[in-house]
Amino acid sequence: MNLDEVKSVVGSAVEMYKSKYDSPFAGNFEVNGNVIFVGDTHGAIDVTSKVFSDFADNADLVVFLGDYVDRGEDQLGNLLLILRKMVENPNKYIVLRGNHESPITNEYYGFKEEVKEKLGEENYEMFIELFSYMPYAAAVNGYFCVHGGLPMGLEKVEEIKKLPRPDVNPDNPIAFQLLWNDPREGIDDLDFLPSIRGEGIYFFGKRVVDNFLENNSLKGIIRGHEVADGFRTDMSGKVITVFSSRYHHMRAGILVMRKEGRFDYAYV
Repeated sequence: MNLDEVKSVVGSAVEMYKSKYDSPFAGNFEVNGNVIFVGDTHGAIDVTSKVFSDFADNADLVVFLGDYVDRGEDQLGNLLLILRKMVENPNKYIVLRGNHESPITNEYYGFKEEVKEKLGEENYEMFIELFSYMPYAAAVNGYFCVHGGLPMGLEKVEEIKKLPRPDVNPDNPIAFQLLWNDPREGIDDLDFLPSIRGEGIYFFGKRVVDNFLENNSLKGIIRGHEVADGFRTDMSGKVITVFSSRYHHMRAGILVMRKEGRFDYAYV
């Protein structure tokens, strides 16, 4: 792997994040065409390659929902492939941050070790910078796109713009929960419930979803983060989870939003 090429791709991506996305919110997009949503890939470069070869040409926008590294066999290659496409065509690709785009997880799930083996440990720092500038969310055709879920204390999408950036871990609790929180049925009276994932992470219920969508004139939420056989829907279909990793030995899902607004659930 050519270190100079890696530095060029990562450096270009960082500059793009700083300039095109001048806040932690990637923006509000209205797309008159097909949109592809890709969930966690975790080093599954075969899945990512299929996205580009079989889906991207017929799409006007491709949204990656985070978790490109850790766990899989070619985490570095997977991440660089996605970044190259984004840098080459920034108007077609949105690459959001996942909870594994962080040194909190990279220490334990493999990405830092892979960088150390392939590039040298001293070059891990450029990925820390890259992750710290990745946007947390975007709104696409009335759907809130995020890796994890809704956090405590966030009422309006625009409030994401005020989150600190760069934020390495992230340390801001709202940013942290955007990457880590999960939806759960049956906790309506509580709104939020402490998660089994750890301190500062929460499950959020239907009332939280309904209020957030109403306050922001949105139709639903599209997110990744949780293991599923391609897809899972919650809250009467208002929350769609897309999971595109084969690490857990299930199918990799690719969500396609057609021009007319309907969804196709494809598998790779």
